[in-house]
Amino acid sequence: MSLQRKLTLFFVTIVMLPLIAAAFIVQRVITDEVGERAVVTMRPAVDATVNIYNRQVGVLEGQLREVVDEPDRLMAALDAKDRTALNAYLQERLRLADGLDFLILQRGDKVLGYVSTQPEFVEGVAPPNAYEIRSAPNGAGGGFTRTRPIPLELGSRGPVAQIIGGMWIDNELLAAGTPSGIGLSVVVDGEVVASTLNLPGPVRVDAEKGGSFEVDLGEPVKAISRSLQDNTTIVASMDLAPINSTSGRVLTAMLALLLIALMITTGVAYVLARAITQPLDELAQGAMAISEGRFDYHIPVRSKDEVGQLALAFNKMTGHLSQTISELSWSRDQLRKSIQRVGETLRSTHDMKQLLESVLNTAADAVRADAAIFWAFTPTREELYPSISRGLDIDSLVRVSVGEGAVGFVAERSNPVVIPAPTPGGARFSRHEPRFPVAVAVPIYSHDKILGVLALYRSDPRKHFADQELEMVTFLAEQGGTAIENVLLHEEAQRLSITDGLTGIWNRRYFQMQFRQVLATAARFNRTFSVLMLDLDHFKRINDTYGHRRGDEVLVEFAQRVTTMVREVDTFARYGGEEFACLLTETDINGAMTTAEKIREAVARDPLGDADGTPLHLTVSIGIAAYPEHGDSFISLVEAADRALYRAKQTGRNQVCVAERLRLAT
Repeated sequence: MSLQRKLTLFFVTIVMLPLIAAAFIVQRVITDEVGERAVVTMRPAVDATVNIYNRQVGVLEGQLREVVDEPDRLMAALDAKDRTALNAYLQERLRLADGLDFLILQRGDKVLGYVSTQPEFVEGVAPPNAYEIRSAPNGAGGGFTRTRPIPLELGSRGPVAQIIGGMWIDNELLAAGTPSGIGLSVVVDGEVVASTLNLPGPVRVDAEKGGSFEVDLGEPVKAISRSLQDNTTIVASMDLAPINSTSGRVLTAMLALLLIALMITTGVAYVLARAITQPLDELAQGAMAISEGRFDYHIPVRSKDEVGQLALAFNKMTGHLSQTISELSWSRDQLRKSIQRVGETLRSTHDMKQLLESVLNTAADAVRADAAIFWAFTPTREELYPSISRGLDIDSLVRVSVGEGAVGFVAERSNPVVIPAPTPGGARFSRHEPRFPVAVAVPIYSHDKILGVLALYRSDPRKHFADQELEMVTFLAEQGGTAIENVLLHEEAQRLSITDGLTGIWNRRYFQMQFRQVLATAARFNRTFSVLMLDLDHFKRINDTYGHRRGDEVLVEFAQRVTTMVREVDTFARYGGEEFACLLTETDINGAMTTAEKIREAVARDPLGDADGTPLHLTVSIGIAAYPEHGDSFISLVEAADRALYRAKQTGRNQVCVAERLRLAT
């Protein structure tokens, strides 16, 4: 093989091998990222369904206790020889109950009555009967969960029977938390019993609880799961076809680019090899040196004729080639580091400081800056202060006013600044900025608003920032702004998930979260706390008379008024409709009575706003329960306070009632 062919093949190989490896790595990274995003997209659907399930399970027993509220009718139905009346009574109570799907009335081991709704299971999965439900271990079984048996006491007759209630874990539960494009399935002991997917019948799956895995639910899917009970798992799945399609398109594009690069590289290599292989010994030795990788080799220029000019050109070519390969190698390393760091930045969307540090370090490495600073706005947005730095002592830096110096110019006009300026009259450093001979500063945006200024510095006055470097820094700043927007959106979503959309106060979910913390503290340190349940009297009249919009305004004003009357350590939340709840930390019954009376008197004394010039005089009824006098759990304390609220309503409204000690049959 001739030297010319060898050089051509060598050049093509050293260029194409890294490109081929990079192409397959990029294709793999993109495919994995799409798959990971699919898992991230499915996780909220699973969490939402589990939260809905936990919330409904948490109130099952309370709802069951409200089912049997007509002892005379129940006694008559139990005494009747024909069980039709008893089943009719249970069917009526089940229809009125919210959140219960079945009721079982039993005496000893005998089932006296059983009524249920029709569960929405996968075709071919039969609903359990009454004996299967009541004998299920831990109150849960295939596609259902139930309460413990509650004794029924009817006057002097004492306990006459036991009642059991529960709910189906079926398609109705899954539909409440299923976004578009994601399927949810209920798996019991490896068998799908309910699913939002169109399955022909029960499907067996072999999945590890709580992990990411691939299963066959009729088609290839990406799936994650989360356990509901000992034998029941929620599985979220997503079709793999789009992910596979994306992988195929990326691979096709990469192969096309590699083919074009191969053609260009081959042509360049051929021309270069032909120029090198002129029939002269010195040029042949020089070509051999180049083929061996000694790109600093120079041929002695012995004459000024054509051969000498060729040798001089060859020497220049080797010099440029050495510099170009060095720059390409450095650029390739920096590109790899930049891609890796940008990926880390986009994934670290929960830590603003880490995100900004990653953007700053990536930009500094990409353009080989000696120092870098991220200048952030003060709360008044009149000054900028050094928030994060690299290569400089941040404590030695001071603030810069907006409009002052290079950084202030960027903050004021949103235009990048390069020092020294390419044309006279550009921005200059202020006396408060670090003094470097070469600098570049670009704005970082989020939601079309400048968050701060990214400034990079060089100490060598000969190394000016080129246009390509300015474009790279601007691109990294734009990517940083996008990642910051993701952080802000995440923080806003977290805030909205625990606040009431109408009144702006906490919602029931946050109330329950705070209750668990306060309860744990009280139990550990033997402290007390109280729960208030508040309900506006005759609120329905407001909606009927003035409309729901006016009713919403009343709820907002009521929430704002009560918020000003409770402590910052207390939790005031909208519990539902016109009912509110207040968690008073380290407050006994007397303290709770004082706070409740203060709220009641303030509402009764001052009207709530105007409607056509007419003040709305409203009152509020309040029920109080305290830990540990009235209960030692969320359900028991809230139910105790709710019963006290009901008693306040029944005895005339506009008053405060304290709960009685809860007594259950054993």
